[in-house]
Amino acid sequence: MTARLLGGVLVGGQSRRMGRPKQLIEIGGTTMIEHVVAALGEEVEEILLLGAGPVPVVLEGLSRVADAEECRGPMAGVLGAMRAEPEASWLVAACDMPLLRPEAVRWLVSRRRGGTWVVFPTLEGLVEPLFALYEPEARALLEEAAAAGEHALRCLASKSRVVTVEAPESLRQCWFSANTPQEIGALLGG
Repeated sequence: MTARLLGGVLVGGQSRRMGRPKQLIEIGGTTMIEHVVAALGEEVEEILLLGAGPVPVVLEGLSRVADAEECRGPMAGVLGAMRAEPEASWLVAACDMPLLRPEAVRWLVSRRRGGTWVVFPTLEGLVEPLFALYEPEARALLEEAAAAGEHALRCLASKSRVVTVEAPESLRQCWFSANTPQEIGALLGG
C-alpha cells in the first residue's frame, strides 16, 4: 500500500541573501509561496508549512510543523515533518520556487516506486533535494544524518534506496530557486 502523500513547503529560512522573507515576494501578483502551494495542491492530500517563517494571510490557515531542533536548514524542516507524520510520504518544496508547475509535481509523483525511499531529481547531474519526494522509510536516513551532524539533504543521495532521476529538460526551470534580489530582477526582466 502506498502511504498518503502530504505536501510540505519549507518556510524556515533566514532569507539572508534576499534581505527579506523570500516567500512573501510577489511575482505577477502572487507571492512565491502561494505559487508553490498552488502547484503542489493537485497531487497531495494536504499542504503543511515546514518551519516558522511568515506567510501571507491567505495561507495562515495551513497547519505548521516545527523544525527538528538538532539540525538546521532544510533538513530540519524535512525531519520535523517526518517526525510529525511518520506514516506519510512527503513531497517537499522550497518556498522560493516561482517557476514550479503542476506538470513537474506530477512528474515527480510518477517516480514513486516500492522500495525507493527518496526520489531526488537531478539537473545535469546536480542533486536537487528541495523539490523532492521522501517516503516514510527515509526518516531513518534523516535521523542517522542528523545524529552524525550532517545538515545537507544532498548527503542522502549516495545512500541505498535513494534514487536520483534526471528531470526532463522541459521542466528544469521548475527547480529555479530565487535567492537574491538580482535573481528576482532577472526573472522579472529587470
